[in-house]
Order: sequence, then structure tokens, then C-alpha cells
Amino acid sequence: MEQPPKSWYKYRYSIIGLIIAFLFTFLWVWVGFGEALLVAIVTVIGYLIGAYIDGELDVDSWFNFFLR
Repeated sequence: MEQPPKSWYKYRYSIIGLIIAFLFTFLWVWVGFGEALLVAIVTVIGYLIGAYIDGELDVDSWFNFFLR
């Protein structure tokens, strides 16, 4: 598979965010807001668990940030 051009690299998170927003909007229209919100929350929780297992999430800094 061919890699995207390097000029797109600095916009990768914007592109990913756009795709996620499109999928959420499609899901919202298809099943309703409550169900789409539930899917979004479960997806974020799944990402956080995966990032924690991979060692890319510093839980202590999150707790310090929110509990200060």
C-alpha cells in the first residue's frame, strides 16, 4: 500500500478527526443521538484502556490535572 504524501503528515490528526466526526454524524442520523453518544463514550474508553496498556497514557498526570 502506498503511503500518503508527506505534505499530508502535518494534517493527519485533522483528517482523523474529520473522519471520526463524519462517522459519528452518520451514526447519529442512523440510530439516534443517545445510541451514538454511547458508542462514542465506549470508543473513548476503549482507546484509553488500549493507550494505558501500551504505556502511552500517564494516568498519574491525568489524576493530578483533574484533581488539583
